Amino acid sequence: MSLTIVVDSMTGQGKRFAEKMGFPVVMIQDVTDTIQGPIFLITRSYNFGQIPDLTKAFLEKHHEKVIGVAVGGNRTWGQNFGAAGDKIHAQYQIPLVQKFEGIGFPNEVKTVQQWLKDFVEKNL
Repeated sequence: MSLTIVVDSMTGQGKRFAEKMGFPVVMIQDVTDTIQGPIFLITRSYNFGQIPDLTKAFLEKHHEKVIGVAVGGNRTWGQNFGAAGDKIHAQYQIPLVQKFEGIGFPNEVKTVQQWLKDFVEKNL
């Protein structure tokens, strides 16, 4: 069993962030029911901190497999920066591992890489 990263990215920045993690990456629109093992979700906020519709639909079907989430956004949104991650955490009790900007600053990438490494060592 291996970990898969599922990405909801409108501009491609979330996908570029995901590709730095070292695990298989699947775009959210390409997810099938055959996806196996734990999933780490990388998504985004839109419309002042809302969860994208594709992410909502994915979570309704697969939330029990999602072990953590990282949310991309822009810090100029102030308190709404990455707010979709806060909402996902509250609604589904999925750990919010990181909010990141753009394709991720080095410290943001490292935080998620370490979190994933720790998860794999403890669980897989």
